[in-house]
Formats: sequence, structure tokens, C-alpha cells
Amino acid sequence: MNTEQELHPDDVQQHLREVQALLARQKVAEDLVHRQDMPRHELVENLVHKQHEAVLRNKLDALHSADVAYILEALPLEERLYVWDLVKAERDGDILLEVSDAVR
Repeated sequence: MNTEQELHPDDVQQHLREVQALLARQKVAEDLVHRQDMPRHELVENLVHKQHEAVLRNKLDALHSADVAYILEALPLEERLYVWDLVKAERDGDILLEVSDAVR
């Protein structure tokens, strides 16, 4: 049984805002950690990055392919490419069918 659900436009907008907020929080947290002088700095940096990636990946996994496509189309190129890399490979085809030619 497919647990994804297609959402109303307002819900899709909310998910877009959530993804944008997650990306912004990730950038702030990683910038902060990067500026800190601490033991095992690289390890902490890597851990923070992986934690944020996991949260974002879980968010994307819970969305319908059409909603992920909408989010990808709304993001700037750099963020779009980053988010695209977090999408599970088995969903690539479904999502690519939903995005515009310009984004593909």
C-alpha cells in the first residue's frame, strides 16, 4: 500500500515552506559549527550535516511525487540540485514525469 498522499495546493505550499525552512536551518547550523573551534571539529561538522540531511530526506520520502516535483521547481538551482540528490533513486522516474521540461 502506498503511504504517499497527494495534497491540496495549500498543503503543498506548506511543505515547500517547511523544506525551505529546513534548508535555511541547515545552512545556519553548519555555518555556526564551521566557525567553532573545538576538538574533533570535522567529525562534529559531518554529524550535523548528516542529521540535517536525514531530516530533509525523511520529509521528502513522505511526500507524493507531484509534491516533490513542485518543491523542486520552486527552489533555486543550487538548492534544487541538493534536494534532488536526497530523493530516493526508485522515485526519480515518477518525479521527473511531474517536473517541467525547464527543470528536467
